[in-house]
Amino acid sequence: MRKLTVLLPFLIALNLFGQDTICVNRTIRHNIHSNYLNESRAHWISLPLHYSDTLDYPVIYVLDAEWRFDLVKSMAFDLGANKKIQNSIIVGIPHVEVENKRGQDLTFSKSEIEYNGEKVDSTWYNDSNSGGGMKFYNYLTKELIPNVNEYYSTNNHETLIGHSYGGYFGGYILSLENPFEILHIYDPSIWFSDGEVIKKFKSKNYTKRTKIHLTYQPVPGFHKMKIEEFIKELKTNEYIDLTTGFYEKDTHNSLYLDSFYTGILETNK
Repeated sequence: MRKLTVLLPFLIALNLFGQDTICVNRTIRHNIHSNYLNESRAHWISLPLHYSDTLDYPVIYVLDAEWRFDLVKSMAFDLGANKKIQNSIIVGIPHVEVENKRGQDLTFSKSEIEYNGEKVDSTWYNDSNSGGGMKFYNYLTKELIPNVNEYYSTNNHETLIGHSYGGYFGGYILSLENPFEILHIYDPSIWFSDGEVIKKFKSKNYTKRTKIHLTYQPVPGFHKMKIEEFIKELKTNEYIDLTTGFYEKDTHNSLYLDSFYTGILETNK
């Protein structure tokens, strides 16, 4: 396997109080053409402190990189540098035309149910904004991950982090032959298509050792109910090591930071 020797990912070095040197890593941007999506897609790389192609590293894939990559890469860089977690390569996956194509990428059907349990007509979720998840999954597993493994020094230990639709995506792929040993699923949209993720998982004889960190908050009630149904099913599977967090006083978005911090420590044990 060919590896790319990459210089130490330092952009700035700051000396705090004349003691420790804190190194700020840079983002390396790549583009590859996807045959499955029929378009060029970007991905962003952050390397750990003292990255060396003589060592092998786990990889953390982050969906919704437009909003989440900088947070995850900074926290993982610091936690790795301080030996709280394994030094890891972070891969951010941004979406094209977020308003519509994010839904296309991350959902596998066209829901007739909204997050509050209310029915919507068949035009609400349509080909323009949903249902392309299998194409995106093939891009992720058959194009992006092999590309990262070719150009960086990896050890085939992969984590996927998804929030909201991304959490639904992480739950759905449990019914597929997925490569991930660890899934972080934050406030997932399990309500989508009236809990199809739950039905898919129940129909799958899941026998892969997997760590899952799942977090959620209580609003709206239908959303919470579907997540708790999913948790109940996950707990019945002997191959899944599940940790959960319920953020009663947080919102759909505000729980992300602590979900990642808690989850990355839990799943690195």
